[in-house]
Amino acid sequence: MQRAPAKYRVMYIDYPFLYRETAKALSFFKKINPDKTLKPVSIDELIPHAIEWLHEKSFITAFVFHPPEDEHEIKHLDGSIKEYKKGEVRINTVSKEWYTLELGEHMESFSHLFDEFILIADDPVYIKPLRAVLPDELSDREHGSYSFKYLANGKLLRHGNEETSYVGSELVHVFWQRIWYIIGASMGLSLYEM
Repeated sequence: MQRAPAKYRVMYIDYPFLYRETAKALSFFKKINPDKTLKPVSIDELIPHAIEWLHEKSFITAFVFHPPEDEHEIKHLDGSIKEYKKGEVRINTVSKEWYTLELGEHMESFSHLFDEFILIADDPVYIKPLRAVLPDELSDREHGSYSFKYLANGKLLRHGNEETSYVGSELVHVFWQRIWYIIGASMGLSLYEM
């Protein structure tokens, strides 16, 4: 028997974004670690690293949105379950021509089923739908002597501050991590090697 999770979490993944960033990160990591043999891992192997870097646990439903031409690469993951030491991820793939718009519509349409939202993407098209599913008000948080405001119930895996598409939007108040760290960790690199 399994207990119901305390919170229902969902992870939305823009597959072309993740694919492009993996290629860029791999090229960069090979330059700074020439003695290592590095290769990208499959998306189902990367997801647990993403969850770990975001300090998540338990059960997560993942939706991987992609254009039809990428279907042959990930269709086999549709309906699969990936177990990891702190829980499991149920992976669903969604093939649509206008996958970015579909991802946003799906996020808003099914927001009532989830308590927390994780987005692996960095495109202004996602600002409105993610903002729509997060609380209206900023929450307060203290970390040591530093206090700050943030948008609760959301987390992002995106570009760094110097290049994110979310500058100028309220999504800068969502907890985030740079996607390259997750990609590097999935390839077996330690933090100092990234």
